[in-house]
Amino acid sequence: MKNINLLGIKLKDRYVKESLTLTDKFLHEGTAHTILYLTAPVLMEAVKNEDEKAWIESADLTLWGDTEILKAADVTAKARYREVQEKEYMKALLYRVVQEHMPVLVLSDTYEHTEELKTELMEIQDGITIARTVAVSEMEEKHEDIINEINMIAPTIIFMRMSFMLQQKWLTRSRQYINTKIWVGLPEDFRCAWKRELPIAKMCKRLLNLWFNRRVNKYKK
Repeated sequence: MKNINLLGIKLKDRYVKESLTLTDKFLHEGTAHTILYLTAPVLMEAVKNEDEKAWIESADLTLWGDTEILKAADVTAKARYREVQEKEYMKALLYRVVQEHMPVLVLSDTYEHTEELKTELMEIQDGITIARTVAVSEMEEKHEDIINEINMIAPTIIFMRMSFMLQQKWLTRSRQYINTKIWVGLPEDFRCAWKRELPIAKMCKRLLNLWFNRRVNKYKK
């Protein structure tokens, strides 16, 4: 484990093996634990919002959605870059989900987005069964009904993908009432399975990464 500080946000970099050991511990404890995947855009947004920054720092486990974070944190081990690029933690977690028949729930802001995330998870791991999908924004007025639905399933793991601002607000409001072992929070720009990017998307990503690295380097000075 390596303690890192990016743009004033205190984080920990861990190899996949250590992260999986922590996950195993979470699965055997009685309280819900939060696992967050982070990307460069998420960190740049969090700098502007103290609540979001504090929420990220309080996560039980943080993982990287792209290798730009490794570069910014001066991590040089090739094994870590491979782990992030190949999404080894996600693959190992989903393999365990199937092997141990864990009930999984997918949650996002719209029905379309829940279906996209569900499809990606199924592409990574054959045989995974998604017990339920929930679109929170389309049922916002029925917040209590959503919680009751989730608790009827009692999912071991909830995969949530939407903006971190919405995730933070929704979890702050709901976490204490929901029966689950692990929340896995995914940023909007994170894809679980490989997907061909359009040239314009690649260019925008390169520009964003360049801006992120400049901000990190300026902060280090």
